[in-house]
Amino acid sequence: MRQRATQEPKRDKQKSMQKLLHSVGAILQKDGYKALKASNIAAHAKLDKKLIYNYFGSLGGLIDAYLKKNDFWKRTEFLATEKEPLTDLDADTIMSILKGQFEFLEHSVEMQNIILWELCEMNPLLQAILEEREQFGEQLLKLSDPYFKNTSVNFRAINALLVSAIYYIVLHSRYNTNTICGIHSTTRKGKEQLLGSIRQIIDWCYREAAEQQR
Repeated sequence: MRQRATQEPKRDKQKSMQKLLHSVGAILQKDGYKALKASNIAAHAKLDKKLIYNYFGSLGGLIDAYLKKNDFWKRTEFLATEKEPLTDLDADTIMSILKGQFEFLEHSVEMQNIILWELCEMNPLLQAILEEREQFGEQLLKLSDPYFKNTSVNFRAINALLVSAIYYIVLHSRYNTNTICGIHSTTRKGKEQLLGSIRQIIDWCYREAAEQQR
């Protein structure tokens, strides 16, 4: 009986924390980042506002926990595990990452709003997420560096352009027409064209670098 009594509050706490995290996402999706206020989150979760501070320390702590859990670059467990860490970044792997980013952002209104938040406002929380993203990206790109060493192919710069293009294409289709340069980016055919072109760029990078290293 005593064991049950000590476990029950822990289960309740985890359940309440998940409700608060879920509410952050729901508010982001429906009303955008400007509506992320403690009172709004607590009301959506149907919990006392004090729990935000008890469990996460502050409103910022709650938002930080949500961002870390839902940022695409934190959700790359499909690429590697602790038992089988990623040790190489070949053309197929980088294409898988960029395709995953495109599809994840396309279907996640919450993440779209996070990107918009990053573009529109200087915020310490977002800065911390951006820095963690950069650190993660650095770990990945170090794996690709040997492919491009002593060549004229600046693969990091090309990746910066591709990632930025994916952000823009997805956000553009949300707020404007879905046509860019005559390509309908939200249709199956359009996405195949865009992802196919990304694949061509990546393949060219690896092929050109390999030729220069001969």
